[in-house]
Amino acid sequence: MRKYEIMCLMSPELSEEEFKTLYESIQQDIQSLGGEVQNVDVWGKRTLAYPVKKFTEGYYVVMNFLFPQNQLPEFERRLKLREKLLRYMITLLEKEE
Repeated sequence: MRKYEIMCLMSPELSEEEFKTLYESIQQDIQSLGGEVQNVDVWGKRTLAYPVKKFTEGYYVVMNFLFPQNQLPEFERRLKLREKLLRYMITLLEKEE
């Protein structure tokens, strides 16, 4: 398994409860596809540098996780199905030696 980081930008229209439910469902997807969430950093609502889908604010969450490389396309497919997830960026973290 490889170590990844995902940064998610979610709609500011979400309530605190809906926001929590959305990022927990992303964690469940990681686990159901054979991954392991190591760290979750909730940044909360932030002002954006430029509008994204006509929003000037959004909720941010950063997660570090271990994940099998062959499941990445399925994970990204599931992310794209979430309408309230405005943007995401998955980064492969370098191996520690």
